[in-house]
Amino acid sequence: MRLCRVLLQATRLFGVLVLIFCVGYKEIPCAETQNKTAQTIKKIEIRGTQRISPSAIKSSFRVKEGDLYNPLAVSRDVDAIWSLGFFDNIEVEVEELKDGLKLIFVVTERAMIDEIQFTGNKKIKTKKLEKQLEIKKGDYLKYYLLKLEEEKIKELYIKKCFNRVQVHAESKTVDGKTTVVFNINEGPKIRIAKISFEGNTGFKRRKLLKQMETRRKRFPAFIFPGRFDSKKFEADVEKVKEFYMNNGWLDVDVGWDITYGDDNKTMYLTLHIKEGERYSVETLTIKGAALFTDEELKGKLKLQQGGPFFLDAVDKDTYQLRLMYGEQGYVTTVVKEKHTFSSEGAKVNVFFTVEEKDRHYIEKIKITGNDKTRDNVIRRQLTFHPGEKLDTEKIRDSQRRLANTGYFDMESGMPAGINFEQGSEPDKQNIVVDVKEGRTGMLRFGGGFGANVGVFGDVSYTDRNFDVTDLPKSWDDFLQGNAFRGAGEILTLRFSPGFQRTEIMASLTNPSVFDSPYSAGLSFFDYLRWYREYEQQDIGSRVSVGRELQRDFFVKLSPELNIIDISKRDGEDDEDVPQDVLDAEGSYLKAGVTLSANINKTDNIYAPTKGFQGESSLEIAGLDVDIAKYIFQVTKFKTLFEIPKWGKHVLAYGGTFGLVESTSGEDVPIFERFYAGGYNSIRGFRFRGVSPVDSKTGDQIGGDLLMLMNTEYLIPVYKDMIRAAVFVDTGKADKSASDINFDRFRLSSGVGLRLNVPFLGRSTISIDYGIPIIQEDKDETQSFSFNFGGGNSY
Repeated sequence: MRLCRVLLQATRLFGVLVLIFCVGYKEIPCAETQNKTAQTIKKIEIRGTQRISPSAIKSSFRVKEGDLYNPLAVSRDVDAIWSLGFFDNIEVEVEELKDGLKLIFVVTERAMIDEIQFTGNKKIKTKKLEKQLEIKKGDYLKYYLLKLEEEKIKELYIKKCFNRVQVHAESKTVDGKTTVVFNINEGPKIRIAKISFEGNTGFKRRKLLKQMETRRKRFPAFIFPGRFDSKKFEADVEKVKEFYMNNGWLDVDVGWDITYGDDNKTMYLTLHIKEGERYSVETLTIKGAALFTDEELKGKLKLQQGGPFFLDAVDKDTYQLRLMYGEQGYVTTVVKEKHTFSSEGAKVNVFFTVEEKDRHYIEKIKITGNDKTRDNVIRRQLTFHPGEKLDTEKIRDSQRRLANTGYFDMESGMPAGINFEQGSEPDKQNIVVDVKEGRTGMLRFGGGFGANVGVFGDVSYTDRNFDVTDLPKSWDDFLQGNAFRGAGEILTLRFSPGFQRTEIMASLTNPSVFDSPYSAGLSFFDYLRWYREYEQQDIGSRVSVGRELQRDFFVKLSPELNIIDISKRDGEDDEDVPQDVLDAEGSYLKAGVTLSANINKTDNIYAPTKGFQGESSLEIAGLDVDIAKYIFQVTKFKTLFEIPKWGKHVLAYGGTFGLVESTSGEDVPIFERFYAGGYNSIRGFRFRGVSPVDSKTGDQIGGDLLMLMNTEYLIPVYKDMIRAAVFVDTGKADKSASDINFDRFRLSSGVGLRLNVPFLGRSTISIDYGIPIIQEDKDETQSFSFNFGGGNSY
């Protein structure tokens, strides 16, 4: 008890002493501060400067000589000095004078970088390393920037497959000069040799690899270098896990390890997969639906009772149900999904709850963002109208049609957005179409090369949104592109001289005359073509009138009048010229009319990934050239799969059928016949290298029948800009309609490259290497073909 009292008294005494100490300690500085605050600053002095002038530092001060001393103001001036970025240390001293105070700012200047050096860099040149750095000679030395520069150098080396690179930066000062040295230990160049999977029974290795961006080294190495990026690989592991979960393996676990070859230059990645059980749908229930039956709704869903539980299908099926209602105008209908796990194993019960709302109708359609394109030009692409029920399918289709016009900025990602706003009544919506104007006119000075047309120059102007009535108000108005714009007319002016072909052409087309479904066009042309067997010149004009019968389905009637001149090549003896050429020599007046039909159901007319397109034409001609020519061509596009941030793998396949007959009972002239071979035909064969031949010279003289079938697999190398192609071509050009069979079919296969360069507009550079597999004795082959700028296949 006594001990407790003693301790209590000692504690109280200790507390009193602490209090006295604290009060006494505070009183002293307070008194000093009060004394100094009452004094005047008589002088401000800067010490320690070498390169920075004291006046430059003083110019950032708020405190001036003659002011009363204020510690807070002095502290703000210290911050101002720091913000100059020239110093490593700043201290403030206060000296008392007889009649006031003297403030002394003592600074330590940062060293200035006089030289930057690299040591240990053998695989990457010093100049390239210097380009990676932000710091330069003459900059002030900042140590935190050196750490950032270390990381930039590491990133560059890792891109070159030096994953074990080490970089350490240091500074040295000798004789007043500061040198920054980056010490580099490059280590070996490491490439991924193999990516393996263990424990994967649900999916094959190839399927799992498609989920990953990380790739092993393979040919060509400049495209597939086998580079290891730790962040990308960790993301790939998550993608594999997500892929399993989306396909029903909800308990999957994915681990990984890395091993190296004996030479430390090869890397082996192994993903260890514990799949677990695959979950299935035990029950699938839809509640609250009155507009549709359960069978109608369930038939649109990916999830099915008794089938696998696809995790990603939960959101997709919810969207699909909303889409079904949206197509009927019930755009505000709410669809909610809930799933619970069964107590009897790996099973899931899925519930969809539908809250049906009122049907909505279109009240107004508003157009925004079109500072050049007329409202009516946009409206005629829309498949919905005021007063109709709001149909989300028509809205998506209208967006596709607007994008395919080429009027708007495709680079923006959303050239034409369509949104809703509340109308004047609860069940009415206004549709707002917001477009972003793009460059529709292109003046081109260039050229190209085609396996079918040879080398050619090109001076052309094309405008897909031309307006012949929009005259310029001034010269500046014309130069700035504000004239002749906005009516959706298509103007093409072209002069294309070449060694095998020369073209002069002018055309103007109105795709919707007076906003009707009718189109009209007029063109003038002068084509000169040098074939191996003869020379041909066509001069003429064409008028066309068309109509859109159904959505994306057009028919066109095109009367044409032209003069055709045929002559053998200069210097050729008659004995060396096919008889069909000698028979065709002379001038011809040809008057004809062509009835054509065109349909395009692709997602993008310039780089389609799904859908189909087809064209059919029938030409009847008379006067000096009496023929009937029929051509049918169709191509289908299908996206096989898509790798995120990589691109879509697309399969394109289709065919061409052509038949020409003389209506006068004579042979079809050689210049109206079909030929096969070359780009866009049977690659691996020369242009017009497949056809019946002349019995005297062995030259190709064409046939009355054309049959082609083409299959091409497009693989993205770099998004849509660079794509690899694997193709198989087959077909023939034969004598007559009696040869409609598979006899004398040629076959080729090969690989290619497709380059879409933005500044070249919508032109595609195509490089193909084809190998003939089945051929005839007189066929002419050509392995490589290069095409830029187009060229007909027949």
